Amino acid sequence: MSEPEDVGPPLNAEVIGGGETTLALVLPFAGSDALTAKHIRNGALLAREMLSDNKLALAVENGANPDYEALKNPALVALYAPDGKLSETPPQRSVTITIGEAPLREGGLSLVASDMDSLIAGLRYAAPSGAPVAVLAPESQSDASLERMAKAIGGTVQVVTYKSSESAGDLIELLKGAEDVAAVGFVESDRKIAEVAAALKSRKSAPLVVGHTGWGTALVGDPKLEGAVLARPGTSGHAVVSERYSEKFGSAPTEMSLYGFDIVAVASGLVRQHGSKAITRKRLTNSTGFKGATGTFRFREDGTVERLYEINKIVGGKLKVIQSAPSGF
Repeated sequence: MSEPEDVGPPLNAEVIGGGETTLALVLPFAGSDALTAKHIRNGALLAREMLSDNKLALAVENGANPDYEALKNPALVALYAPDGKLSETPPQRSVTITIGEAPLREGGLSLVASDMDSLIAGLRYAAPSGAPVAVLAPESQSDASLERMAKAIGGTVQVVTYKSSESAGDLIELLKGAEDVAAVGFVESDRKIAEVAAALKSRKSAPLVVGHTGWGTALVGDPKLEGAVLARPGTSGHAVVSERYSEKFGSAPTEMSLYGFDIVAVASGLVRQHGSKAITRKRLTNSTGFKGATGTFRFREDGTVERLYEINKIVGGKLKVIQSAPSGF
């Protein structure tokens, strides 16, 4: 993905188009997250244009000062609230999707998979037959989350915890007790990971280094992490949307643009197929899931999202796909 650019019209409270039902997109119009919000709005606009058949109206709302009474009972409210707060509560009768890792209200859904989900997928790739793996995690991680992680990975998982104040050398010492493992996964995304990974490569039987979607360009571009793998949601659906987005806005879409696109794409598909009252939590949590610009995904009953991952390897400071995501659940 390219660096975010300020493209598209300004953020304004508006209702775009008519249709059988309304999707409300609630975004921060000001502050440090406004540019991200604009990218989400741009993707949503494109999806409505491409896929709605004019059956879906898109209401763009300011999350700092929403006027939900102006809407005619939106069937779906999509929220982007990075601080986890909204000034008011969205309509109770609406299904709510949060563009984040956790639902913002009871009974809601969330669209973004966690870094931990990505790490689990990477470690399952690294040890497909239950070979032993080690995971290096900060002590701030809850025992419950680490237990869930180990269960999801399967096989033998050795969790090595450390204090945030400990240096890369300290972490290397801690991992000396994790011998004969197929892979070592890293929960965090700080730069000392690279030093630890370099030390692991010097072992006689060097384990595979596994990262996650939280690794930014600084880590991916670090030569010490050459050969590490990480799982990302499948990207096979990007091409057509990216081309159309670039034509419309003059810039490649960001990941958040694609999330905005997928929310409207899912809603539009349901309305086209089943009519104006099609957007229900039951239909959104169907086991088949959805194929979108951000890959194949489905919503779990607890509101979190499950995604299918492709496996990427760091080659020359860039991510190279070495295993495509499965075609479906």
